[in-house]
Amino acid sequence: MGINENEQLRLIRKALNYSQKDFADSLGLTQGGYSDIERGKNGISKPVKLMLINVHKVNLSFLENNRGEMFYIETPPDQPEAVSSTSDPNDSSDTKDRVIELLKADIKRLNAERALYIELLHSKDKIITALERQLKN
Repeated sequence: MGINENEQLRLIRKALNYSQKDFADSLGLTQGGYSDIERGKNGISKPVKLMLINVHKVNLSFLENNRGEMFYIETPPDQPEAVSSTSDPNDSSDTKDRVIELLKADIKRLNAERALYIELLHSKDKIITALERQLKN
């Protein structure tokens, strides 16, 4: 039996190096509510999936079917952004705080992706080295 979307969600959270509490906060959930999702007690609702796309750039094909890359580089054009940042000085401080929170989450996700890509590069370098040794023999 394949891995289900609740287990995929745990893999995504761990790849981003988030605690359950921090990941739940980034999705607007309580830690307990998020834990119930990760354990399979509750499913992943459409609003949570939209937050996963918009905040963490999660590829739903990866989440739901274990297909494709874990993350999108950009939000898919057919998905609405959760929040748009503007430079309007009349924006409420809550909106600005939310934009800051989303940007910080984006930075954390990008750093996690960077670490995964560096690990992948090192792995590829090792394969190349091993293949070059085989060619010399």
